[in-house]
Amino acid sequence: MLDLSRLSPAQREAVVAGDGPMLIVAGPGSGKTTVLAARIAYLVAARQVAPSSVLAITFATKATRELRVRLSGLLGAEGRGVDVTTFHAFGLRIVRQWSEELGLGPGPIAVYGDGESRAALREVAEELGYDLERWPLADMARAIERHCLGGDTPAAMAGQVAALAEGYEALLRRRAAVDYPAMLALPLRLFDSRPAALRLYQDAYRHILSDEYQDVSAPQYALLRRLAERHRNLVVVGDPCQCLYGWRGADVRFLLEFERDFPEARVVSLDQNFRSTGRIVDLANALSAGLAYHRPLWTDNPPGEHSYIHVAADEQAEAAFVAGEIERLRAERLIDHPGEVAVLCRTNRQMQQLILALRARRLPYRVHGGGDLLARREVRDALAYLRLAYDPKDALALARIANVPPRRLSRLADGLRVRPAPASELPSLASRHGPAALAAAEALVALIADLHARAAARAPAELLDLALDRSGYRAWLATRTDGAARLGHLDELRALAGQAQGDLATWLAEVQLGEGVASAPDDGRRVLLATIHGAKGGEWRVVFVVGVEEGLLPHSRSLSGEANGSASVEEELRIAYVAVTRPRERLYLTCCRSRRWGERSEVRHPSRFLRGLPLEPIERAA
Repeated sequence: MLDLSRLSPAQREAVVAGDGPMLIVAGPGSGKTTVLAARIAYLVAARQVAPSSVLAITFATKATRELRVRLSGLLGAEGRGVDVTTFHAFGLRIVRQWSEELGLGPGPIAVYGDGESRAALREVAEELGYDLERWPLADMARAIERHCLGGDTPAAMAGQVAALAEGYEALLRRRAAVDYPAMLALPLRLFDSRPAALRLYQDAYRHILSDEYQDVSAPQYALLRRLAERHRNLVVVGDPCQCLYGWRGADVRFLLEFERDFPEARVVSLDQNFRSTGRIVDLANALSAGLAYHRPLWTDNPPGEHSYIHVAADEQAEAAFVAGEIERLRAERLIDHPGEVAVLCRTNRQMQQLILALRARRLPYRVHGGGDLLARREVRDALAYLRLAYDPKDALALARIANVPPRRLSRLADGLRVRPAPASELPSLASRHGPAALAAAEALVALIADLHARAAARAPAELLDLALDRSGYRAWLATRTDGAARLGHLDELRALAGQAQGDLATWLAEVQLGEGVASAPDDGRRVLLATIHGAKGGEWRVVFVVGVEEGLLPHSRSLSGEANGSASVEEELRIAYVAVTRPRERLYLTCCRSRRWGERSEVRHPSRFLRGLPLEPIERAA
């Protein structure tokens, strides 16, 4: 029997509501994941809805894992039958199921991350004779993404963008590859051209729930609407004050206008904050009062400590204050261990001084996100072997590792980087370079074939070990002067692969998209360093928000008018709001009088967002 006794009246209303559309406006710390899991459990346990007919869509793999754990706790084995996925993973699944109809052929589908998609785009641009000096590749990529997802293109550029997009999409089709935007665009294209395909998914999913609805983009919104337009059992959960991804296409209007799209919708507001002390909630309300759709939070929690503001001389002094205060909190037993603390930055470049200060105090720390790990050459090499194990036709992966480790194929590898080819063509290409090259190519093709044959039966971590050992890559790295550090990065990748919950194809797609990479195994006892975006959804006993100053928060781009002027400043205010609602007990905000960027030192000023906030100045010896 499902126990709903611990839910608040508003939470219970959302959980037991009948069929039809529903908008749950869930403020920070209001238990939205609890409500989402309980709603699904109620449908299955009390309403006898088949678990397989429930689709729960989130934005990040970490969120899907948390929801699956909650459902298993509430429903046991039945919980594993609920389809919990991310938007892009769901779109990729559709693309793979309908690959022939979408012109990608019947075989494996390669997933291109930023690096692979940029390389393909460069190839097309050069073939078309476009000047990459006048039209940089990054700008091309943004234009192609807008075109692919139905965004506006300036009239003067429309012809060039259309030609570039056509050539780029044709190249991806020839390589049976999809990039990030295509995972949303192709399913929508399928539904437009084949209504019967859409009907199959509509019949399969009778109840659809979407988390973080304030961050949906136009294609994600269109996907949800089409899936739910027959049965209209669409439940969306979000908070307009926490929309952070406007630069990525998120549009808070889809949440604000939900009742226009679904006039019969029920609206439930979750305004009670269960996470933070009264003083932190008061500060959050004062900060968000500048938002047009602000809904004040309330809490029954005790008032707790004051929230503090610290003004440091420079970034070194700021970092020293943070490290010293963490050490003091631990020494005075106000925290049990450093893992109960998060230090949040607006940008990644702020972290270096913090890392140095934490090291100086011998405080253990970890940096959120896998971007740095995935940028490592050896990690990209290892992933290329796994991509070939999944799909021997992955020409870009082959070009990367053809002569890594060295196997007398350097000239062939140079050619493959210019004109990629699948593994099956390697021996004929190598034969032009002599018997030694041919033998090496044949050995590599045999290795790829063997890895491919084992891929379906082996977990990603096991296959990674096999690839690194059989290729000689691990042994080769051990002979390098920096081998120990690089092998350590491969150990981190192996730990991530050990957490994979799906098959090789699913895990590779998550990694290529940057999902699931921030969830490396951790003992939970280290200070977390993260950007505010990376901390969204998390909570800690103590939070430091550093660099709360003009030019950082709000960011200089929003002040220059580069990103739609006041609308961008409003998004910066939402970023600040997310940051100050992460702590349970203690909140510190810091800023500097001067800050060094490269060789230049700049005078800094406290953020406009600090005005009128209930903050206590704090001065401590660093």
